[in-house]
Amino acid sequence: MDARITSVVVLGGGPAGWMTATYLRKALQGTVSVTVLEEPETAGDAGIEAALPTLQRSFFSTLGISEDDWMRESGATFGMAVRFVNWRTGGAGEPVARELPQGGADAFYHPYGLLPEHDQIPLSHYWYNRRHHGGTAEPFDYACFREPPLLDARRSPRWMDGRPATRYGWHIDRARFTDFLRRHATTRQGVRRVPGTLARVELDGNGYLETLHTTAGEALSGDLFIDCSGPRARLLRQVMAEPYLDLGDQLLCDRAVTVRPPHDGYAHGIEPYSTVIAMPAGWAGKIPVLGEFGASYVYASAYADAGTATDQLCRLWGLDPDRAEVGETAFRAGRTRRSWVRNCVGIGSSAGLLEPLEPTALHFVTSALQQLVRHFPADAFNPVLLDGFNREVATEFDEARDFVQAHFSGAQRTDTRFWRAHRDLTVSDSLRAKTVAYRAGLPLGSPLADERLYYGGGTPEPGRFWSNASYCAVLAGLGVEPDTPLPSLAHRPESVRGAEPLFERIKRQQQNLVETLPDAHDYLRHLHGWSVAGHPHTSARPGS
Repeated sequence: MDARITSVVVLGGGPAGWMTATYLRKALQGTVSVTVLEEPETAGDAGIEAALPTLQRSFFSTLGISEDDWMRESGATFGMAVRFVNWRTGGAGEPVARELPQGGADAFYHPYGLLPEHDQIPLSHYWYNRRHHGGTAEPFDYACFREPPLLDARRSPRWMDGRPATRYGWHIDRARFTDFLRRHATTRQGVRRVPGTLARVELDGNGYLETLHTTAGEALSGDLFIDCSGPRARLLRQVMAEPYLDLGDQLLCDRAVTVRPPHDGYAHGIEPYSTVIAMPAGWAGKIPVLGEFGASYVYASAYADAGTATDQLCRLWGLDPDRAEVGETAFRAGRTRRSWVRNCVGIGSSAGLLEPLEPTALHFVTSALQQLVRHFPADAFNPVLLDGFNREVATEFDEARDFVQAHFSGAQRTDTRFWRAHRDLTVSDSLRAKTVAYRAGLPLGSPLADERLYYGGGTPEPGRFWSNASYCAVLAGLGVEPDTPLPSLAHRPESVRGAEPLFERIKRQQQNLVETLPDAHDYLRHLHGWSVAGHPHTSARPGS
């Protein structure tokens, strides 16, 4: 395999497959041809997906597609945060936050906005210093971020003239999103689409992929093959036999049931955030779009069966289990040991899969594509390039695994077997180190640089995707606080005094934005018109 790569074959036609096709055609400036073998089970890839702020800057900006254009095509709405409900108090799943024993609601936001800093110290440390010395009882999210009051008031993150007021992600109809990318790739970028089903694979004498044969008798040859076939990983795991590193000892959820509750957004507005509700054997997700919302119950099969999970999910949203249209999915959290083996690259859930507790699925796709282009071989599959790609992808996945597990290990619930089981789970060395640092009052990762890179432009350093602000938002929201304030603050009284005006400024900004930003639903009607009203939406599910 020493010839220049001129042809790429993508297996799989969901978001990951068509994102790969469009990105490679654009980023490699037309130097490679791209063919997509779109199998029937991935062609529609229905569901509602939450996406992080990186999607526009890291993906659509590369394609030269404006945010408004793809939002209209995908029926997308805004998502400024994830709201966690009842992760600290026991009881049945319910969408209304329960009262905490010490007062206040059992709910908190993980906003996508920036965490301010002062003297190169994140505001989170000044907040806890105040709290430790009795200077405030205000929750972390409301004290340190501008966004929570906007979320409560269901404000848009953009003014009516389109100017952004804060950082935000999106809620996306996966089928419409995929259809838009498919049309863009085939009509404007020259990507070849081959609907069909993979029958067999032909390898050369060195074990490299050479040709994909379909059941219809077509032969698709290429130099590089991208596996976007989903969790089955038909090329990477089944043909290349790459081992799968199962995370079942660290993340217990392995099943999901989904329903399609009606939601009259035109009458009741729309939340500009997704919601994650703690359940007896897992968690229930709600991702609102115009007209209805995607609803899922991601649970551990060791502690609940599908019937019980379906009943609990339907009860949560007032549906009749016997009449509801219910989808069921089984999955295994984990990743392949390597994402790039010989001339086969796994992108999306074929390379790794985490439960969608945080919206990582589309980010993993865009991040892997950036790394693939960065390490793209000129005329040979140099092991240094493959190793560099695999290291970057594995580091980011493992960091996201730590962040997801931190939600469960930090939760204080012990009312069911599922929640009690997390006390004895295996914790990675990296998460253990983060926990020790957090308890000692230290920042987790670069104080603000990672946040600027992630939210404000550029690519975050490997392993630094979920940094200080994200961990603090979740751990503080779960009631897990450091044992002590940042020790150096005891020697920086001027810095402590200098940070005080930041809290006051945040309060003024919160009030101003609530008063001046439009209602999220009004803005979306302005953006979309009424064209989205007749489009069906389906429910969120693990994988991409």
